[in-house]
Amino acid sequence: MKHIGWLLFVLYSSNALSAGEVEIPLLAETTHLQSAISRVLEIDENGQSLLRNDLCNQLELSDVRVMTEDAQLSVDMALTATTGAHVFGACRGPKPWQGRLAFKLTPQVTASGLAIEFVPDSIQLSRPDSSPGLLSKPVQIIADALVLPRIKTMQIDLAGPLNSLDELIEQLLGQNDVPSLVQRTHIARLQTEETGVRAWLAFQVRPPEPVEQVPEPILDASELAEWQTLEDELDGFLTTIITMLAQSTDSRALRLELFAVLLDARHAIAEALTVDDPEHDPVRELFLTTWDRLRPLMGILEGLETPGLEVDFRLAAFLAGGDALRALDALGPEYGLEITRDGLRRLARLLMAESAPPSFTPLPLEVDPEFRDLFGFETREEAEFTTVALTQQIAGGFGRFGAWLLPAAHADSITPAEALKGLVPQPDNLDAYLKLVASLLEEQASAWLDKNNRLPDRLTERLDPLVRATAWKESCWRHFSGSGSEPQVLRSPGGAVGMMQINGRVWRKVYDLDRLVNEVDYNVNAGIDILTHYLVDYAIRLGEHEQPGGDDNLIKATYAAYNGGPGHLARYRRDDTPAQLQAIDNAFWSHYTTIKTEQWPDISSCYSVSQ
Repeated sequence: MKHIGWLLFVLYSSNALSAGEVEIPLLAETTHLQSAISRVLEIDENGQSLLRNDLCNQLELSDVRVMTEDAQLSVDMALTATTGAHVFGACRGPKPWQGRLAFKLTPQVTASGLAIEFVPDSIQLSRPDSSPGLLSKPVQIIADALVLPRIKTMQIDLAGPLNSLDELIEQLLGQNDVPSLVQRTHIARLQTEETGVRAWLAFQVRPPEPVEQVPEPILDASELAEWQTLEDELDGFLTTIITMLAQSTDSRALRLELFAVLLDARHAIAEALTVDDPEHDPVRELFLTTWDRLRPLMGILEGLETPGLEVDFRLAAFLAGGDALRALDALGPEYGLEITRDGLRRLARLLMAESAPPSFTPLPLEVDPEFRDLFGFETREEAEFTTVALTQQIAGGFGRFGAWLLPAAHADSITPAEALKGLVPQPDNLDAYLKLVASLLEEQASAWLDKNNRLPDRLTERLDPLVRATAWKESCWRHFSGSGSEPQVLRSPGGAVGMMQINGRVWRKVYDLDRLVNEVDYNVNAGIDILTHYLVDYAIRLGEHEQPGGDDNLIKATYAAYNGGPGHLARYRRDDTPAQLQAIDNAFWSHYTTIKTEQWPDISSCYSVSQ
């Protein structure tokens, strides 16, 4: 992957300079620059290099470090230099000189206007005691002869990436009469910054021909189905790619960040499916938004030098392809960028070659144990409650209402989940119904704590009110709605189901989608699983409790992520959070504090109660 690292640029949105010209900044990150320097100096996989002038004069290089400093790159490395002469068939000379070699590089644009070269200044030598030493002069001569010529060959040639971008344009849009990017592009300016060297590419863009704007008609049923299929295709594409990237690293933190990108994308897709706006292109926006979040993580993956990436040169082509789509969008209406199923498949094939599926739909819906394990979910069967003792305890405490809910003939065998199956809360059973649900939620939360030790001790007592408050805010403790004679599983417009309002589109491959609908205890267990996942793997790991508010923040952040996805984790404390989401978070926190204090929700917040 390092051998074609110069394809890996981060492309941002374009800025108009004048009529017919835009600028797009491209960042050559410091890790990529270090890779290029290591490559020209022949640094091997062990981080070492042996450069020879002749048998008696050689340099051993290691520990290469690159950083930016003002307008230059500062390069530093360990050096062991052997100098001498060939006398009577053997090398004669002093013992090797050991110290460090340093020089600075000034980036500048070549005469072609499409490449960046790096001009080195003189090499500086130093020993551990900061003195040059008696033999520094011959070492300097050898270093100048062996290092500087190699460094001068290093270039960032943008002609290759631009040709690749043109090929992708042709793939997506077919032949067109627009001049190639190589013909109408030049590097306008350079800037060295902390993260690397940024080049501004100035593009000559043909202004779009004026057309009469005609309102798009409302999507008919077949067109709406086509949009949904394309959004499914994007979901499948992202799931496949992110899974492949996560498998390439052992870093749990990086896997969790990749999973967060996937979950947020799925949340956005589920929301987009509820919007019928013919002028809105959700697939394009979702792809570009997700790419902007995914691209830095792939840069981190490259920096980790994981074996799974180092041997897979196709990842570089995939990154270049995604960056090209980002650049196409920045170039504007001249290209009329549209993300299509074929475009996603072509992009996937850059990474997966022949193993890329012919289609990402229909989406696989079954539980995938490897997928669960990859992103930190245990593959064991979730806890379910079928104990007679629990049933008897619940029934015994309900009196007359309990007898109505759990008939005597079944009191010794029926489980709370079975008692709740098809049961819709009504005025005449509300008290007993809520007690039954409360017991189920409490026991499920306790069972999770009994079987898991991931939660810090100080937070264990907060799990029960967190689960209760979440279920109350999401569903008013209902799994079914409608009439008692024709109960229907509670569903949101976006597709979330059941008591914990879990969206099967978001959580496919992690949970059994049929059981989320058909089994209230499975639904509750999945909800607890998701809550603790967000609490431990995101809120605690990212330090939400270190913000003003302490551990209360962990509860607020956990629910915000549960409600909207990992990208919503900190929305409860942001000033720019939309009022609608602030209202949701405030209502949840009110439920949580009430339940934590009184062990019971404010029933009037969901149901009409007699005074």
